[in-house]
Amino acid sequence: MPSIEITLPRLHPLQREVVNHPASRKVVCAGRRSGKTTLAAYMAVGAFLQGKRVLLSSTSQDQADVFWEYVTTWLSPLLATPHLYKHEVKRLLRLGRGQIWVKTGRNPDALRGGAADLLVLDECAYLDPDAWRKVGAPMLADSDGEAVFISTPVRRNWFFELYQQARQDETGRWRAWHFTTHANPYLPQSALDALTADMTREDYQQEIEAQFLEGQGSVFRRVEERCTAPRRAPYAGRFVAGLDWAQTRDYTVIVVLDADTRVQVDMDRFNGVDWALQRGRVRTMFEKWRPEVIVAESNSVGSPNVEALQREGLPVEAFETTAISKPPLIESLVLAFERGEITALDDDVIKGELVAYERRVTPSGRSQYSAPEGLRDDCVIALALAWHGVVNRRALVIEPAPALVRDYRG
Repeated sequence: MPSIEITLPRLHPLQREVVNHPASRKVVCAGRRSGKTTLAAYMAVGAFLQGKRVLLSSTSQDQADVFWEYVTTWLSPLLATPHLYKHEVKRLLRLGRGQIWVKTGRNPDALRGGAADLLVLDECAYLDPDAWRKVGAPMLADSDGEAVFISTPVRRNWFFELYQQARQDETGRWRAWHFTTHANPYLPQSALDALTADMTREDYQQEIEAQFLEGQGSVFRRVEERCTAPRRAPYAGRFVAGLDWAQTRDYTVIVVLDADTRVQVDMDRFNGVDWALQRGRVRTMFEKWRPEVIVAESNSVGSPNVEALQREGLPVEAFETTAISKPPLIESLVLAFERGEITALDDDVIKGELVAYERRVTPSGRSQYSAPEGLRDDCVIALALAWHGVVNRRALVIEPAPALVRDYRG
């Protein structure tokens, strides 16, 4: 085939960052008119020209038509050649092995078909989660393909969970981006004024600032307001720690709070290490801050570790998390956020876990608290245990044996 020049639109810096990043699961939370559609179509065309099979899906036929217009316009130099196959009705383009298929995704079953190398779900907050979980993900299995999730948020639904999963990922496979409408340097001020003229405050926060507003099951409010503390170097004071154990998929987290100011001063978070090393890291945090008490979850693997630390002289108080004990533990922390009584670290992992945390009510009327499926709550539990220690510290203070105190304090 002779050389043919294809001209694609100029991307703004955040769009370019998304395109160039190596992650295979990209989650983009963006405001209206921030360039989402252009970004999605650009990535689809780029993959297509590399010989990849692309499925590009959105919520409505109107939006699918916009994508189709973008990709066919950009690829118009190829339309005059016999090399590009175009099926207008099916919204299908082929060039060698490369393929672009534009479909609506309101009904997840309508997306079923062959394998794909790239799946782009546009405005996916408005799609059924099965469009990804039951249909999209299996499409990519054979080729270990890439997925791009682009949307303006719709409160804290499944797209929010995807976004949090990407923010918490440490494997490099997932990556999250957030940009507001204002990030688009090519949007005229007059267009922005027209777009926002009749918006309510909440509409503006969600549609322009791309904020995940609180959903029906949300537990913690005022998270951004209350998560502002920097990590501190050790100083003289009274401290309490909370400890949540894990070893493989989840994280062991130890949180330290100043018992007087009720400000979080430090945190350690780790996984994939053996129990001896985990206890060593807990000892390191103890030696750094000298907390009066470490309130540690004792369920399952926690119990032998709690006993081992107690034998070493650390002031560890076991807390067994049950269906009865967990609700008041969490609700005490929730009230602390509501009343402005606690300040947590300005840390994306903590904030992400707090805003995602959910309450469900059982048929018997009992509250159940947990992270959404696929997300973590290790920081939330550790922070709740530390807060429990702060508000109950007089009853919980444990004095280590004097000889062991000398071992640590010299």
